[in-house]
This record gives sequence, C-alpha cells and structure tokens, in this order.
Amino acid sequence: MSSIMAVAASNVRQQTVVAVVPSGGLMRDYLSPTGQAAYDAAATNNFFAVSAADYAAVAAGLSSVTKYGLNDTNVAEQSGGWTANYAQAYPSTIGTVPSGQYIFGFQGRGGTTVGTVTPLISTSFRGSYSAIANAPATVSNTRTYYLRKASAATAVTSYIGVVYSTTAPLTSTQFNLPLAQQASYDGSAPYAGPWTTWPAGLLIFQVLTSNLQQW
Repeated sequence: MSSIMAVAASNVRQQTVVAVVPSGGLMRDYLSPTGQAAYDAAATNNFFAVSAADYAAVAAGLSSVTKYGLNDTNVAEQSGGWTANYAQAYPSTIGTVPSGQYIFGFQGRGGTTVGTVTPLISTSFRGSYSAIANAPATVSNTRTYYLRKASAATAVTSYIGVVYSTTAPLTSTQFNLPLAQQASYDGSAPYAGPWTTWPAGLLIFQVLTSNLQQW
C-alpha cells in the first residue's frame, strides 16, 4: 500500500500546468506604425484612438474575440440624436459580458460637436454603472475606434452601457425587447438609477472582448 501511495504522489508531483496560449499574435503586432505609436504612448488600462483599419485588424487577428453591444450591421447605422450626458444601459440580450473577459476595444460615433465618450460597466443590470477606464475624445460626425492597453479581465458577469458628453446619433433599428431585457437610461451621473426603460434606438456602441490576455 505504501509503495502504491508513493508512486501516486510522485505522479502528482510530475504534473505540469499548461497555460492557454493564443494562436495569433499580440495586439500591438496587428497595428500600423501610427497605431503602434498610439499604443506605446497610452497609459496602462486606458483606451486610445486608432484607425478603422487597425480596429478591424486587431478584431480579426486576436484569438477568441467576441463583440458585445451592437453587431456589425447595427453599429453602422445612424438616425436621430440622443441628449448629451444621458447614459444608456444596454439591453441584457446584447450587453451582458461574462466573467473572465478582457474588454480591449470599442467603437462609437460622435455628434455634431467634439466631446467625449465613456464606456460604462456594472455588476448588475440597471444597477450602478461606472467608467470602464478613461473617456476618450470623439470627432464630430465621425465614427471613432478605440483599443485598450493592458486591460484587466471582468471578475464577474458584467453589464455594459455608454454615455456621450454631446448629442450623439442612435441606431435606426428599434430594440423593442421584453421589458425585463430592455435598454434604459439615466440622465444624472453617477448613473446609479432610477433607470427608465427605452424600447427604441441605441447609442452607437460596440465592445470587443476576449477571454485571453493578448498584450
């Protein structure tokens, strides 16, 4: 019996842990020289502006990438306008991010004047939403793209939202979902509610995540 136990213990000691390694390169590898310079200049954990081509290259090149918020069709839409500094909590159907996800990028679209866009996150749906990181600048009437340097993974299931500091466009698609899943809005920071449900167009916002650390 003792010899069997000794062999078992030896086998346990010899086991090794194999880390999950992404099959592609790291974020910086997919960036243009201009994008690499922006990456190098960015503070750790912050979003930084990139070109549409850099955003697409990183989204396509990194492993296990998932898009939350608007899909590629809806994010290309533009209709109407949304009041400045009114935050939207995204519908739970498209805005629920599982734990263990690195939020490493997003895209949006500013309104008629230059301002800022702040991606928001909460650990409860229609709960208290706070900034994911910094609030990068928008460009008037222009779709803008951002990546994030060295982000941390979500510790628990989380819910995304967004707020623009200036009037910003909405999707033409109307997200008239069941009441319990609908988007909602709050016009007063720190965006902890009460939330008013919103069964219509959403602010232009798409988030990139991966369950692998690739920077």
